[in-house]
Amino acid sequence: MLTGLGVALLATLAQASGSWVATAPPVQVVMPDRPVQSADMMPPTAELAQGQVMGRVSWQFQPPAGSEVNAWLCHTGGCVALSGPRGYTEALTGIAADSVLYFQFALQDRQQRAMTLRGLQVIVNHHGSTLNPTRPVERIRTL
Repeated sequence: MLTGLGVALLATLAQASGSWVATAPPVQVVMPDRPVQSADMMPPTAELAQGQVMGRVSWQFQPPAGSEVNAWLCHTGGCVALSGPRGYTEALTGIAADSVLYFQFALQDRQQRAMTLRGLQVIVNHHGSTLNPTRPVERIRTL
């Protein structure tokens, strides 16, 4: 039988915070009107983020020097436009922390040359909370 202290300890553990890091192989971006998707990025173990929700998500990728690309961070419910090759967003807050994430990239215009993006990485901070599967996230427009 659990005492009040035991119940409080279990509740604290259930609400514990954590983070996971995932990387994806390089991606070659060749066209402005056909976004390319990175490999899926997910927690290293299913149990790590199970029953948790996302908080702040940091990202980074490395375009060639002097190059810019349109970029989005996505999950099954939609995508968030990224402001540059590194940063963070709280737009995914409340989504299940064990959700698969991936990048999507497209050249900014037809004059750009094809480029390879390297160093694709996300860091997902998570915590115990109520899941919000209907959280509105910007959708990718069909080009």
